[in-house]
Amino acid sequence: MNKNAPLGLFDSGVGGLTVVREVFQRLPREKVIYFADTGRIPYGPLPQEDIQRYTVQIVSFLQERGAKLVIIACNTATAAGLEAAQEAVDIPVIGVIEPGAQLALETTKSKRIGVIATEATIKSGAYERTIKAMDPEAVVFGQACYEFTPLIEAGKKDSEEIAEYAREYLATFEGKDIDALVYGCTHYPLLEELVQGIVGDGVAPVNPAVKTVQIAEEMLAEADLLADRSEDPEHEYFVSGDPDAFASLGSVILERPLPPVGKVEMK
Repeated sequence: MNKNAPLGLFDSGVGGLTVVREVFQRLPREKVIYFADTGRIPYGPLPQEDIQRYTVQIVSFLQERGAKLVIIACNTATAAGLEAAQEAVDIPVIGVIEPGAQLALETTKSKRIGVIATEATIKSGAYERTIKAMDPEAVVFGQACYEFTPLIEAGKKDSEEIAEYAREYLATFEGKDIDALVYGCTHYPLLEELVQGIVGDGVAPVNPAVKTVQIAEEMLAEADLLADRSEDPEHEYFVSGDPDAFASLGSVILERPLPPVGKVEMK
């Protein structure tokens, strides 16, 4: 495997770009190929078998594009499709839930942890199951945030509409005495200022992207696959929906212009 082969990442939409930001910061020599399944977003309300099929399909696409490792930069897809994707390809595939659980336990002092995520991720019980497997004494409270992803994808992350939903969803944690809140959807770190303003300084944010990229770096180093290119990498972006809409919102999230975004038909 070529050290300078790209890292593959994907999400249902722009949320996974919060993981790409961590890659840019921690692994600036790595080339990224990113796929956003915007033609089939949101994943949260979909049946698990559909999400699993999409996950395998996209991970296979990223392998075909030459990825040396794939990060499923989507909690919903990780919960539904990580194991199937790992079996389907012959390159390493990692998700964001186990790293997020590890970081939550490293962050909490009280072992009382909140999780905000999509409907599918909450219903799967993936975070509670993973956190309690690591520490049976942990207590986990989950809340599905149904409207966050569609509103973020619509460019409304700073709207009063999303603020109203945030207050409604986060009310579930009142009286629970949590001291750590897992952002269990990669879209949600884009709302950190809003969310933390509601839950207060006594609740630490847990962004699984941070730990996920750290683990990816360790895996690449162990396999002697860290990129050693001297020039800046040329990243690639693909979508199953509208390339222009993705490029417009994606450039804001990444704080840099995006190259032309490719369109890939997914069925």
